[in-house]
Amino acid sequence: CIFVGERGGQLQGHPARLQCSMENADVSHTDVHWYRQLPGQHKEWILTHDTNGRKTDHEDVNQRLQPSRVTSNNTYILTLRRVTVSDAAVYHCCVWGDVCGNGTRLNVTSE
Repeated sequence: CIFVGERGGQLQGHPARLQCSMENADVSHTDVHWYRQLPGQHKEWILTHDTNGRKTDHEDVNQRLQPSRVTSNNTYILTLRRVTVSDAAVYHCCVWGDVCGNGTRLNVTSE
């Protein structure tokens, strides 16, 4: 079972940190796939972070997205550096192909 922490609004130009906590499995032994869902659209894959620490990302994703994992609390992290209004979406973490959390809504404000 996956639980995704909810986040509030983030100021444009600041970093956002999305967390995905996992139960009944070890994040150090499980690849995570991150998806972004824009309003009114289907989920789109943005990156995979494998157990060896390698990141494979969608060609449109830039280096502002940085995945990591914290084994001490069994959590995956997706850090978005310098968020923009276009980053506003629901972000989903998935493991084992199709086991996904409910999603984390990222709201970005200009002030």
